[in-house]
Amino acid sequence: MATPSEPDQLTTTQRLAQIAAQTEHWRTMTGQPRMVEPGSSLAADDQILPLLPPSYLIWHGIGHAVDHLGMSMNALIETNTSFPLAPQTLARSGMVGAAHALWILDGPDRAERQLRALRMAHEEFRNERTAYREIVQIEGPNSGFASLVAVRDEWITRTIAAGATIGKTEAQVTQRPEDTALIDSVIKRYEHVKPPEEGGSLVGAYRLIWRMHSGVTHGFRWPVMYRTVITQALSDSEAAGGLVINDEDQLMISAIAMGLLIARAFELYDLRRVPHV
Repeated sequence: MATPSEPDQLTTTQRLAQIAAQTEHWRTMTGQPRMVEPGSSLAADDQILPLLPPSYLIWHGIGHAVDHLGMSMNALIETNTSFPLAPQTLARSGMVGAAHALWILDGPDRAERQLRALRMAHEEFRNERTAYREIVQIEGPNSGFASLVAVRDEWITRTIAAGATIGKTEAQVTQRPEDTALIDSVIKRYEHVKPPEEGGSLVGAYRLIWRMHSGVTHGFRWPVMYRTVITQALSDSEAAGGLVINDEDQLMISAIAMGLLIARAFELYDLRRVPHV
């Protein structure tokens, strides 16, 4: 017989409190170094690009996800306030960070993991270079940002050269990671390890969550229409008045979606950052 402390007996409020406690533990973990040890699998992966090693990208992705989950939990638990829109934006960003980390960590072999890390590093350098180039275009060629553009050009060249050492072409290294496909790939791997207990497709569930969170992030109203309470019914020729709500169940869906990815990322990172006999 189930006891009140078992997960299926917990209320939504109690489950959110558990997630908040776990998030606080993760925040403590990401607030201190979690070094990659010599002789580990991840240390070998890191040799591909000392300028920006895969482990740096992975740890940033994990920290990014934990930070956003923590902010979402703080808004609910500490202020006892349910924001109807902002948590979905936080959840979207958190999902991206965790998925980036898992995508690099969970490649099928070293060459693929290193290629994914190089693609992510190239995207980092490309985006940064674009930001500096825009300032140069605004302020002119004598802008102090011109030298930063030149340095990022050199970093991109080094990233492409690193790909050549493992037989990867420039086109492969510079292929931009696409977040929707990347998340699908990560969830397929997760579903293979831990299939859903109640049937259904985990990939489909995450795709819907991702699309709705993205819609909210970009300011669209369609993802929140199902959470709109009609407050004033007008005539047939006029629109009805409504109020967007966000109850605990909706917040829990977002928190769990982030939490599953974060937990798996920590699991793989800790497994691969230490040597095994």
